[in-house]
Amino acid sequence: MMKSVSITHQLIVTVLVLELLSAGTLIGAITAHEWHVQLKAFDASLVATAESLMGAVQDSEDESDNVILDMRGVQVAKDAVFRVEDEQGRLLGSAGEQPGLEKLPGTAVFRDVDVKGRGYRFLILRGLRIVDPGEPTGGVRHSITIVYGRPVDHVWREVLEAIRFFAIATALLLGVTAAVMAWRVRKRLAPVHELAQEAERISSSDWRFTAPLSAKQTVELRPLAAAIEAALSRLQRSFEQQRRFTNDAAHELKTGVAIVKSSLQLLSMRERTVEEYSQGLALCLDDFTRLEMTVQKMLTLARLEQPPSHALEPAFQSCSLRDAIEEAVHQSKPLADLKSIRVVVEFTAETRVPIDSRDALLLCSNILLNALQHGCDGSTVQIAVAVDEDTTRLTVQDQGEGISDADRAHVFEPFYRGDPSRSRKSGGTGLGLSICKAICDRAGGSIEIANNAAGGAQVTVTLPLPLPTEPLASSLTPSASLKAH
Repeated sequence: MMKSVSITHQLIVTVLVLELLSAGTLIGAITAHEWHVQLKAFDASLVATAESLMGAVQDSEDESDNVILDMRGVQVAKDAVFRVEDEQGRLLGSAGEQPGLEKLPGTAVFRDVDVKGRGYRFLILRGLRIVDPGEPTGGVRHSITIVYGRPVDHVWREVLEAIRFFAIATALLLGVTAAVMAWRVRKRLAPVHELAQEAERISSSDWRFTAPLSAKQTVELRPLAAAIEAALSRLQRSFEQQRRFTNDAAHELKTGVAIVKSSLQLLSMRERTVEEYSQGLALCLDDFTRLEMTVQKMLTLARLEQPPSHALEPAFQSCSLRDAIEEAVHQSKPLADLKSIRVVVEFTAETRVPIDSRDALLLCSNILLNALQHGCDGSTVQIAVAVDEDTTRLTVQDQGEGISDADRAHVFEPFYRGDPSRSRKSGGTGLGLSICKAICDRAGGSIEIANNAAGGAQVTVTLPLPLPTEPLASSLTPSASLKAH
């Protein structure tokens, strides 16, 4: 079972993930900044208290000019650990369990130490105290070392409090964003649902489709709406053409069967001579032959309208257009002689076309037969082949009555007979030009019919040249003239 995917959920999740990553990065930056600020303030408090202890070192007023630590007026935190020593290592005062700290150079050094599993930050401050500075000798100088430390728990508490505040704010922001995103996305996707509802109303009996105004006003949906309208228009024309083809084919076959049936009924109405039976059966055979030709042309048209199968058709197929034209002229010679029509073929260059040789012969034969049927007796049909950079152009011009504007719009439709002369006697089925168009479309070319200024109709076929990897025809004379009388 195919798993369904929701664009709305994907958009919301994507935005929330991006916001969450941004919030995580921001909280990390805030945590580092807050830790730096709080630690800086904490270090300042350590320095202030250590300097207070330095100031509390006083003269002991003894003969040796020693110093003592007077803690009066000095505020020290309850959980603080400190030690005050003079230059001789004598302990002037202390509080708490003293950690072993290395003697590092510098007047003020900060160290982080664990005391009984609790994190402490210590300041080692070295200073100079002068006893009796008013003496002529400048007083007695004492080098004092103060080690003062406090636990950093409250620093982490301040940092965690800031993190918690920003985490709660981020969670609220994500919740609000998710709700707003869900509402906005559903609202903005409403044109898609309207477009789908309009498309659901399409049926085989009703092809009307009008894209909603909301879809046309949405930049992203405007191409989709236009593509759906164009595709449905093409499908409607295709279905109408298929329905018309089915109706025409049924009528054509029904007419042929009815003619054969009526001929057999006439033969069976009374006893006839052997000669009459022979003539009647010959007429029935002719009718069956025409019916068989109609079915064959219908099958050919159906084959050509199918998409090409590369697995069944040879790659790089091509044939000589000159050979196809010569064969078509040869096959149509009896009709040309019957109407005394001269067929003139002119080649400006030898060329190959990317279609099968049988289809090329079918294309040339149908176009030439159409020109001979509509050409006047004793006239001329001109066939010309020209080649430019990437196309081959075949033109067939007759000197008949031309084609009306009404017929030109439908001349390539199956079973269309705009000319009353294309009756049962002429053998026309109305499929010849339809087959020609199918061959041209299959090869990626085109076919057009128009009236010539000098009189008569002109059919123009444009076909692409074969790929360079296809075999080239043998060299022939650049120009030649083939005439059939």
